[in-house]
Amino acid sequence: MTKKEIDMLKDEADNNVETDASEREETLGSLLKAAREKQGASIADIAGQLHLRPCIVQDIEADNFGEIASATYVKGYVKNYARIVQADSAAIQACLERQLPQATAPEMQSFSRKTSRQARDGRLMFVTYLIAFILLAMLVLWWVQKSDTLSGIDLSKPTVEEMADSQSTQADYTERDVMERGTEPTVSAVVPQTEASTAALLDIGAGQEERVEHSDTVEAVAVTETNSDIEEAEAGLSALSLDLSGDCWINIKDAKGDTLVNDLKRAGSQLNVSGVEPFKLTLGAPQAVSIELNGKKVNLSEFPSGRVARLTLPEAR
Repeated sequence: MTKKEIDMLKDEADNNVETDASEREETLGSLLKAAREKQGASIADIAGQLHLRPCIVQDIEADNFGEIASATYVKGYVKNYARIVQADSAAIQACLERQLPQATAPEMQSFSRKTSRQARDGRLMFVTYLIAFILLAMLVLWWVQKSDTLSGIDLSKPTVEEMADSQSTQADYTERDVMERGTEPTVSAVVPQTEASTAALLDIGAGQEERVEHSDTVEAVAVTETNSDIEEAEAGLSALSLDLSGDCWINIKDAKGDTLVNDLKRAGSQLNVSGVEPFKLTLGAPQAVSIELNGKKVNLSEFPSGRVARLTLPEAR
């Protein structure tokens, strides 16, 4: 091979390298920049016609597409830019296909993922609302059943515990009464004996002086019994008066533990009892009762209507 042929081969290789280098240098930014400079337009002029900020035009000419919103916008900006500067549309399209080959597919995939996520979130929200609605319905049903149960209870009547307590109190009171009654025969036995002794004395002709003495003794005993009754009346007993405007179960005990009242009283009833203070009262319907202690009215407004009231009179201060 001659020297001339060698030189021709070198020249051809250099031309191919230059051609490849020029092809590699052709990008969207370089093509658009060259077309703009050929027309003598500035970046501000192009930005004004595209209604873009100048920095976006600079990013396009620098092939810095990552700072722009999306590939779809890049394609639109590039095509409008190429139309304004009259760039080679075939070269621009080739660069678009080379530099932005999958501009549409990721966007569609992103939209699909967004749609799937929205659908999943919608189903989750529906399930949440359904559970909340079921819980609310159960709460309303429970409240209605509770209201029906309370409305069916007659609060003017005693509870089972109160009935058991009153029965126990009545049993104790009856037993104590029986025991007290059991002493009566002894007293009655003494009286006939005294009468028999007096009759015997009269039968054997006792003198008038003995009969007078016996009479004085009987009168002294009667006076003693009368004084005892007066002392008992003045022993500090208090009077309790109750007026009922409605049916109410009432239980009253005095300081001795004696049960003065333990019964269901009807509307219009009036009760007057006396005993040793303090009194313990249980009222099934306090709103239907008016109470006076020793002529002084007792305030029952603090007790709620429809609830059993338990109080002690007089109140401790």
